Amino acid sequence: MKDHKKVLAFVLALSCAAGLASCSSESDGEHGYLMESETTTQLTVELNTETLAPEQEEQVANLADSLPDMELSNKTVKWLSFYDPWHPSGAGNSKPISMELFEKKYGGDVEYIETTWATQFDDLATSVLSGEGVDIFPAIEAVPKCVISGITQSYDDYVDWENPLWKSVRELNDTYAIGGKHYLMACQSTAGYVVYYNRETIDVLGYDDPKDLYEKGEWTMDKFKSMLMDFVDPEAGTYGLDGWFNQTPLYLASGVPSISIKDGKVSNNLMDTNLERAMSFQYDLFKNGLVLDKSQFSWNTQIQFMGEGKELFYIGGFYEVESAPEIWGEKFGEDMFFVPIPRDEKADKYYYNAGIDCYNLCTGAGNPEGAARLMECVIASYDDENAVKINEEKHKNDFGWTDEMIEMKKEIDRLAEENPIADIYGGLPKDTADIVGNLINQPLTGTDWYTARESIFDAVQVGVDDVNGQI
Repeated sequence: MKDHKKVLAFVLALSCAAGLASCSSESDGEHGYLMESETTTQLTVELNTETLAPEQEEQVANLADSLPDMELSNKTVKWLSFYDPWHPSGAGNSKPISMELFEKKYGGDVEYIETTWATQFDDLATSVLSGEGVDIFPAIEAVPKCVISGITQSYDDYVDWENPLWKSVRELNDTYAIGGKHYLMACQSTAGYVVYYNRETIDVLGYDDPKDLYEKGEWTMDKFKSMLMDFVDPEAGTYGLDGWFNQTPLYLASGVPSISIKDGKVSNNLMDTNLERAMSFQYDLFKNGLVLDKSQFSWNTQIQFMGEGKELFYIGGFYEVESAPEIWGEKFGEDMFFVPIPRDEKADKYYYNAGIDCYNLCTGAGNPEGAARLMECVIASYDDENAVKINEEKHKNDFGWTDEMIEMKKEIDRLAEENPIADIYGGLPKDTADIVGNLINQPLTGTDWYTARESIFDAVQVGVDDVNGQI
């Protein structure tokens, strides 16, 4: 199979060149088509000024009628984060249904208080201590460290657990309860990451389509690894697995995170045999050169290699393809598709890395009632059939998704909803979190799991015991 690699790269390079030549002849010729930079500007304006279709407006109105009737005395919710999903900008982005609902039902708005990823927790502490009245901080890593530091508060007093909206996510919220109280407002569990691939590459090399393998129950870790082993050939310039977030979804398929919450306390799972197996699998991937060595590329991912037939798999979130099709198509190629993270065939269930859509109510929040109503709009936008249809239409119209992509996303989200797994080691105090984080990344250095774990286990346990002593 590896003898065909150079032929594949050459064929795909020719097809890419032909495509680029075709685009060039139409974009700057005598017909007056917009140049590339102008096209990007036009897309931004068109997609971000587009309003909902009349039938979608009616569906949003009907959904708003199902929310609790209440007049908010304070209609502004203060949101502190390094990103602003409520007022999106840029090509291919559109206002979320939850924000449409919050505006229509309660006349609400969200005030964005900007921070950075690196300084978010320091800025949160400063805002809370200065009494600025910030309401919501979106990070699963706030549990448990912001709970024990007193920066976030329980939201139990502001929600009705008998309300069907909250009952639908009660089990998920209970998963992250600390000391019998709820601090993390969990609104939904969806797929954190998926596996991207280019079907033309798969077809030319005669591999089974990962989608077909999944449907037959054969999309497993062993199959995933064997395809990488066959494809990777440094001499031919073919690379295996790319992406910044490969390890987490792969080891979480074992069903065991490094750190979790059990019975309201923090649990150190580093000695679990299932986690051992999953981390040893990671070590084998790196040892066999199946993961792209980003140090050779100035520590950057090389997504464009996929469209060139030089890269087999890329692990990333749906955000990679939730943009104008011209944008994601240039990276992955026109024949891009995605499938779930492979199943760990030795696990008792098909566990799936979960992207927990979650929020924290800040201590001293100026508008906790408004924050709770905003969260109900978020939950309603996920649960309501009409809202789901609106979201699907936006993916088709704004992002160029096909029906096949929509159906696969539904299936992957189903997996994440049935058996969601998330690691909360980032919610430990920084010193302990850094130790665990470095351990999780040990395969990158070529250190086996057993050696690396033994060197830090006692220190991690001391940190976990200290946290539990404060709960």
